[in-house]
Amino acid sequence: MRTHFNHAALSAAVLSCFSTPAFSQPLDQSIETLTVTGTRLPIPITMLPSSVSVLTESDIKASGALQLTDLIRGLPGVSLAQSGSPGGLTEVRVRGGETNHLLILIDGVVSNDVGQGSLVDLAHLTSANVVRIELLRGPQSARWGSGAVGGVLSITTKSGQFAANTSHVDFSASAGTQGTLQGSMNARSQSENVGISAYASYIKTDGDNVSRVGNEDDGYDNMTAGINLNYAATSEHTIIANMRTVDYENDYDGTDFATTGLPTDTDNVTDGSQLSAKLRWEFTPEHSPYRSALSAHYRKDENDNTEVGAEAGGTTGERIEFNWTSFYTVKNWDFAGGIEYLQRLFDQRGPINFGDPNQKQHDNTYSVFAESNGQLTRYLTATLSARYDNNSEFDNAVSYRGGLSWQLNNHYTLFTSYGSAVKTPTFTERFGFFPTSFIGNPNLEPETSEEWEVGVKANWKTITGQVSVYTADLEDEINGFVFVPEAGAFSADNIDGDSTREGVDLEINWNSGYGHITAAYSYLDAEQTDNGITTRELRRAQHQGSLTYNTDFGTDKFSFYTKFAYTGTHYDTFFPPFPEPSQTLALSAYTLATVNLSYQIDDKWQVSLKVDNVFDTDYEDIVGYAGQERRALLSVNFSM
Repeated sequence: MRTHFNHAALSAAVLSCFSTPAFSQPLDQSIETLTVTGTRLPIPITMLPSSVSVLTESDIKASGALQLTDLIRGLPGVSLAQSGSPGGLTEVRVRGGETNHLLILIDGVVSNDVGQGSLVDLAHLTSANVVRIELLRGPQSARWGSGAVGGVLSITTKSGQFAANTSHVDFSASAGTQGTLQGSMNARSQSENVGISAYASYIKTDGDNVSRVGNEDDGYDNMTAGINLNYAATSEHTIIANMRTVDYENDYDGTDFATTGLPTDTDNVTDGSQLSAKLRWEFTPEHSPYRSALSAHYRKDENDNTEVGAEAGGTTGERIEFNWTSFYTVKNWDFAGGIEYLQRLFDQRGPINFGDPNQKQHDNTYSVFAESNGQLTRYLTATLSARYDNNSEFDNAVSYRGGLSWQLNNHYTLFTSYGSAVKTPTFTERFGFFPTSFIGNPNLEPETSEEWEVGVKANWKTITGQVSVYTADLEDEINGFVFVPEAGAFSADNIDGDSTREGVDLEINWNSGYGHITAAYSYLDAEQTDNGITTRELRRAQHQGSLTYNTDFGTDKFSFYTKFAYTGTHYDTFFPPFPEPSQTLALSAYTLATVNLSYQIDDKWQVSLKVDNVFDTDYEDIVGYAGQERRALLSVNFSM
């Protein structure tokens, strides 16, 4: 039977469980005061009226992870769907939303691929030189505009982080099974008013055979590099510039439409490149509550495919953004407001075969926004944000979000929030053309979402935790697999009904005397109703969780990290050869185990051994695509 959350009853239940009289003494200053870059205005995490997870540089280093997916798998609310070995399409969904409902930032630049349905393929995001990951769950369109429906994933690299008057260089090299090779370098130098940093990393692997048949492995190469400049021209003026590039090549399998409907070994290759750039001027007058920032962002994603040596088409997506934001502080309140211009460009190309896919499209959005947070009382903090978007292709849209955090005492904080978000149809959904398989629908309407969230955060000397309950309604959800008989192909359309997402996110951290333990659990009920028929949303498990343990054994030499990530039973659609109808299949639950053991030889040299999928578990996130096999990697790190 389906559970429906009653907002008033839910709030009362949480309050009754955790309420205690507010203490009159000052609040405990040991409570974590790190800030979230997913907001314009800095705010302590304990007072942020939202569920958020943070992975620090020490967490990332201890894991020994090669790719970002290794780090975020098992985080509360996160569902991953990976089509096989490294380099294969890797989708991430948060709180039951679609894969393009999560906005991803890299050093503050929106990195969703306009040319590929506005999603981010996590397969091409390596963890080398990443120092911080923040996952802010819930609708954030009031801050970031279209697309931030399920949340925001913010990634900070070493080139986006600065430390005063320090210089640093480090290198790493790795070799492992499946012909895996990895190397990276990072260099940083900062004087009194100028900082410059650069990094580069390279990964090559022969990969695994993702098909259920054959024995061809699907290889992958990735070269990532970035540079950042931070220049304090005066005490009031700062210039920040950064650039990041990614070049990759991955093998992928085709589909046997004639006999099995499943992936089959084929000589298919994708060549891709990504470019992100940011230029930002910050003006901070001395002895003034006012400051401002003017920034320009650019993002370009290019993908070209060949199938059995023949050109199969590709896309280019570009995103050009200009933003001017002003900040003002009055007593206990911070305010931000500004204007923004965004242009998106879409280029699809390919051979002319049963139609011409070659086209260029674009749209423009003018926006105004405002945000504030502050203390209503000594223990009650409020946050408010709103945004107005004027899009060249769709009706004007308003997004908003409001939240309250109530510090009950030194250990517990209650929070609640309500927000709305919007997602404009993608260029692929409107204009995409793939002969005999997909024809876009230019008449689509934007998706809109509203979400309630109630939760509690706890902070003790050795234990921190948070639990939140949410319910979200998505209207005009776009279904990208609507069969159009007269066209003999699929298309996209807004469904006639609502989609609902309801769930619980839980995270607990315990710094015991024997190491650091993190436990996470998510429950999700995600369904959509179309023309009166209710079905479960695909590629989202109802139950997910993880357990992570990290210890240094009380020494300065050894460190041990292990993680168990559980994905419950989930569903996917299988399309057998014509004329058989599509089928919804249940994919089995699985647990992936990871181990990383490190030894610090001296203050400069470290060696580590990492094993992914320790028990060589067979699993599938997508029907027909075998999951990554066991992989071992030996690494050497040098730092000075």
